[in-house]
Order: sequence, then C-alpha cells, then structure tokens
Amino acid sequence: MGLGAWYAGARAMVTTSGGGFALMTEGVSLAGMLESPMVIHLAQRPGPATGLPTRTEQGDLELALYAGHGEFPRIILAPGTIEDAFYLTQQAFNLADKYQVPVFVLTDEYFMDSYYNTAAPDVAKAKVEKHITRTPKDYQRYAFTKTGVSRRGVPGYGEGLVLVDSDEHDTQGHITEDLDVRIKMVDKRLKKGELLKADIFPPELTGPEDYKSLIVCWGSTYDIAQEAVQKLDRDDVALLHFKQVYPLPDRIADYLQRAKQTIIVENNATSQFGKLIKLHTGIEMDSKLLKYNGLSFTVEELMEKLNEVLD
Repeated sequence: MGLGAWYAGARAMVTTSGGGFALMTEGVSLAGMLESPMVIHLAQRPGPATGLPTRTEQGDLELALYAGHGEFPRIILAPGTIEDAFYLTQQAFNLADKYQVPVFVLTDEYFMDSYYNTAAPDVAKAKVEKHITRTPKDYQRYAFTKTGVSRRGVPGYGEGLVLVDSDEHDTQGHITEDLDVRIKMVDKRLKKGELLKADIFPPELTGPEDYKSLIVCWGSTYDIAQEAVQKLDRDDVALLHFKQVYPLPDRIADYLQRAKQTIIVENNATSQFGKLIKLHTGIEMDSKLLKYNGLSFTVEELMEKLNEVLD
C-alpha cells in the first residue's frame, strides 16, 4: 500500500515493530528495485520471535541495515529526542523523495513510551521538498544519469508513460535479461549510495572538544547518557550521539582517533552499532556497555558502569 501511494504521487509511511517488519522485508527489496521512495518506522523490541513484546531493546539495527535481498542503498535515522522524532521523520520523507530510496526511522519501545514537556515544534522548519517531474512523451523512468537518480514521474502528470517493474528492467521500465543492462542498472542504483552522504545528519558532541574519553551512543539512549555524563562532572569525558546510523559520516574516524579511550553504550547484546563502526572505520571500541534484559539503562546504572571502565 505504501509503495502504491508513492507510485501515485502521494507520500506514505508504514510503521511496525521488529516482528511485523520481518514478515514484510520483501517489500524493502521491491522499493530498491522500483527505486521508489519509502519511509519505514521500525520500533524495536526484544526478539527473536515474540521475545518480550512489551519491553525495549536496540536489537534491530542490523535487521534494518540488511533487510531485503539484493544490493541497494538506504538511509537509517535514529531519533534521540521527541524533537528529533518530529524533524527527522519529516526529513525522512524529503530524503526518500529526493534519492528514491527506503528511509528507516528506528526507534524502540522505551522511546515510544516516553513523554515529557517540550516546546512545540517549529512547523516552518518542516519544509516539504517535492521531486516529482512532469513527464514528456519520451519519458524514461530509469534513464541513466551521472548521479544515479532518474527523474521520477507519476501517472497522469505529464504525457509520458510511467512504467515500473519488480524484475530487472531497461531505462523505460520494461523487463530485461540483457546482462550488460543488468550491470548498468545495479551500478546506477548503487551510485546513489555515495550521493546520500551529502545529506547526512552529523553526530552531536556534548562536552569538551579536547576529551580523553569518548562515549558513543545512538537513538533513544541519548537523554540517559547525556545526564549520566553531566553528573560524572569530568572535564576529560565527552559524549557523541548519532541520530543517523547509516550511512555514517566520513569524519567519524576523526572523533574516535582523538580519544585515548572509547566506550559505546547500546541496548543490545552484540554491540550492533559498534560492529557497524568497526566495519566502516576499522576501529574497535575499547569498552562496550550493553544491556539487553528488556529494560533501558537508568542514569545511576550507567554512571556506575562508566565509573568502572573510565581511565
């Protein structure tokens, strides 16, 4: 339904938890092949299977990262605050529309159950960017371009035929098994992966610029980790929070290499974000503070664990 809405020119988001998303991952591949925008909200909870359905965990980062068969680019956002949730989700629609890729908004049960007083969002900052083109008679939905992004038309807006297909296709959208065209189409889709880095939301550094110890977190652990670091009251410790976890910014290695000690905080058992950081930078975190009993960290608990590992 979501892909059909985008095909018709509307904007759509689907929302689910890990179990529901796992049942529908073929749709992610379909978005990849159609080069269709799609926004997917995935609220994580402990698995496998039904797991702890009313508890929380950051266990689905790798599910979102690798869901769907085949190779195609995607974006994964992970809001840390309610304000982030508003602005990032709005931007998710613009990014999906601009690059014609699936965009994930990754939250969790703890985040979805949280509430607090906050200023009303500034709707003026939430600008809708439109990237639909009026089609000419000779329109080709998958025309090759320098960037890999083809002009996206919708049925009834212009004179051209808007043809999409889940099979490999030529520039017009017709099914093909031409091996040379297959290579060009794969390269076309993957080329957008580098392009996505132009719109990366950078990580937020809290604390001194000349830190010796750097604590890394992502998504819903932000408020907890920030308060814990503040209460530690050390002038050599900083916090680096990621609200976008894929693609990662190139300068992430600079943050990590400046630290004498790196610590990552995650609500999962295997440090999924830590593994992703190592994959892209070759840097292994010195310490991993992981919690996966179905509850989020408390500030006091995290302070205690940090005191145990900080130099």
